[in-house]
Amino acid sequence: MPDSSRFRAMRLVATLGMIPILLAVSPLTGYGIGYLLDRWLHTGQVLRLVFLFLGFVAGVREMIRLIRRAQRDFDEL
Repeated sequence: MPDSSRFRAMRLVATLGMIPILLAVSPLTGYGIGYLLDRWLHTGQVLRLVFLFLGFVAGVREMIRLIRRAQRDFDEL
């Protein structure tokens, strides 16, 4: 296996390994932002839920982008 092919394979594994972390951190970050805004604006739990949802959507969107990049890298192997 040539060095460039090995490098691409390792990059592919690293890219796909980021997905579980991304899916966990994005909603938690959104929830944290919503929590801080709820405390600052005294809005109950409304913004927590809104930003939790937005964090989940952002995480899924980024996951799709990473999968597409990994697919391109896999096709180049």
